[in-house]
Amino acid sequence: MSVVIIDYPLPESAASRTEYEGKFLQLRWRGQEYLVFAPLTLHRYHNQLLAHFLADQAIPHCWSNQETLQIDEPELTVSGGGRFRVNTLTETLLLWDNSQAYGRFEENGLPDKIAGAGHPWSGYELKIS
Repeated sequence: MSVVIIDYPLPESAASRTEYEGKFLQLRWRGQEYLVFAPLTLHRYHNQLLAHFLADQAIPHCWSNQETLQIDEPELTVSGGGRFRVNTLTETLLLWDNSQAYGRFEENGLPDKIAGAGHPWSGYELKIS
């Protein structure tokens, strides 16, 4: 299965940075796999990142409290998440850690999926720890 990479950009004040860290989620929706990335300056928590994706896709959701996101879309599943560091100068992408809310991302086949995604990061050296 191919993967669609969505990377939410750095705020304009930090757009010139060549290296930054953030959170990412791995999810499936309507038969398509997604990797969704956001810098820490945009979203500190995986559930905030998920809410951003849901809003962009017009998927019904609501916050039942400050920490709990409720989703009304049976075709959406979150496989896991983690942290990332990207360096556009050295063209490296590092993935590690896990989401406290959604668990660790699925590593199996991920390098080939990223390489075939047609995203600017597809040609980067991928490191998973």
